[in-house]
Amino acid sequence: MRGRYFRYIFENLDGGLFHTGSIYDKEKQKIINYIYMVGSGCRSALQTKEPEICINKEKMPEVTDILIVGSYSARYLNILIHIVKNYKIGTIILPYLAPIQRLVLVEEMEDCGIAGKDVAKFLQDPFLFLKESGIENIYFLFGNSAPIEKDPEELDRGVHFERADSESMQLIYEMEGNVIPVVHAGYMIENEWIFYFGVYGLDIQILSNFTREYFSHIENIHKISENANEDYTSQMKRLIQEFRRKFSNSPVTTVTMYEGPLHTSPGENDSYMVEKEFNRKERCELWARCQKDSRCTCSISCIYGKDHDNIQHHKRGAVKPKFGMLMFGNANLNRYFYEIMKRYLKVIHQIRGIGVPNCGCGADWNHQILEVFNRKDRMYWICCKHDITSAGVVSDIVLSASNNRFLPVAGEWGCCLSGYIIPKDEMD
Repeated sequence: MRGRYFRYIFENLDGGLFHTGSIYDKEKQKIINYIYMVGSGCRSALQTKEPEICINKEKMPEVTDILIVGSYSARYLNILIHIVKNYKIGTIILPYLAPIQRLVLVEEMEDCGIAGKDVAKFLQDPFLFLKESGIENIYFLFGNSAPIEKDPEELDRGVHFERADSESMQLIYEMEGNVIPVVHAGYMIENEWIFYFGVYGLDIQILSNFTREYFSHIENIHKISENANEDYTSQMKRLIQEFRRKFSNSPVTTVTMYEGPLHTSPGENDSYMVEKEFNRKERCELWARCQKDSRCTCSISCIYGKDHDNIQHHKRGAVKPKFGMLMFGNANLNRYFYEIMKRYLKVIHQIRGIGVPNCGCGADWNHQILEVFNRKDRMYWICCKHDITSAGVVSDIVLSASNNRFLPVAGEWGCCLSGYIIPKDEMD
């Protein structure tokens, strides 16, 4: 039997959004498991306690096909390292950070007492660390390729990331001292599902110029004092202080992602989606598990026994159903609103759920986004509950339209959207 079954799960893991997904092709008996993770991008939200890494090994798949790092944060780096070292990852996609940005992260983690040796190794040389961890496909995103101009179903299959231009590659080589596989954000298609990326943040040319200008005012720092190590450390601290002074209000670097099916035509397919909340102690497995002689185990089996929101489109004349999700990561919508909307123009009409940027922090919110998604259909706004979550953001979403559903994910509660897309001739 043909058909695709999908599941989107959203949880709050140590103050950050932890989104897991499964796409199951029943005809091919093939499943794609992926993770999109993003910690809070607000430095004032840092805590000194050890990160809570509460990933249940039994709930993880044998292989995570795609791991997407939405944004780096001091606390979420430990969780990233834990996943990379303890689970098999097929492909990892993450934003490229210049050395000065990674140096600031090291300082933040040391200030909080949460910097381990593995994290330090990763920040010193991320590519080498990931390669030595056995990850085959590593993509550091820097800049964006041109927005897609075709409908998703018309796009070429496979992985489509453009190599960064030679000038940028040379600049990165000068900063790193070695070659890093940096690419422009593009898209990939797996199991007839599209994952379409964008990256936003500080331009590395600006960061390179800042570092060059700072050190141009200093002679050989190893000759300034008799204690070279002490002097080097103090210079690094002053560099970080100057960086924070100049860029503290600048947007963090983040990866956005659209995920959704290629084929949802109501004339050709029957489709169904259900939304429900769950308690983490009672949740079903995070990952759909498939057996050759059995059906795909999925939370859709809970439909008939619990409260839920149903989304059905079974009529041939129905409007094309919307099963796509748009993850904003920690994108500053005041700074990048028009750029992001332009990038995702071809898939905006397919979006059903949105990951509210940076845990609903008011500084990154732009109410204009509500006008873009002012529709008759129900919209889901998934937000990681945090100390920085703004009451103004919540009220904007809830009060702007009665069909807006605000879904806060806290320590104990998460939410799940799952469903299927099956050809009509298979339903007869």
